[in-house]
Amino acid sequence: MLSMIKKIKNLFKWITTIFSITIAGMYGGQKNKGTRRFGIPGIAFITALFSGLKWRSLAFLLLIPILVMGYGENSILMGFLGVEWLVRLVYALLLSLPFFLFSWRRGLIASVLLIGAFQIHAGSLGHISWFGDLLIEDIVRYSVLGSLIAFNIFKP
Repeated sequence: MLSMIKKIKNLFKWITTIFSITIAGMYGGQKNKGTRRFGIPGIAFITALFSGLKWRSLAFLLLIPILVMGYGENSILMGFLGVEWLVRLVYALLLSLPFFLFSWRRGLIASVLLIGAFQIHAGSLGHISWFGDLLIEDIVRYSVLGSLIAFNIFKP
């Protein structure tokens, strides 16, 4: 019985971590950039803190400068590279760097998944006045990032 309760509790942590990171990424893309830039690493760090913080979990704080850099048309990367698909590719590779601190295999998997996620252009599911557009690509991108973060926190 206790084992089942523990499994449900862990599943709830996984789902809330992924959902929180997805919402922070989506809202940060539409309204407040700071939500994405500092919210995603903050959620990852706080989740790791309450799940038995390990030194490798501090790697998620490395996401801050990468997320601050951005990947939009006015971003630092766009200024250097100038080609949208290349900016998204480099941005995805940079986002995967913290996962290499867990293991090279996890970093490689993160690289492949994030490159795929950041190359998607899929449109909108609608608009919420206080939130902005519900972009399919943001849902995919930040769900993948949230899943990778949750996996590395809960399956060390």
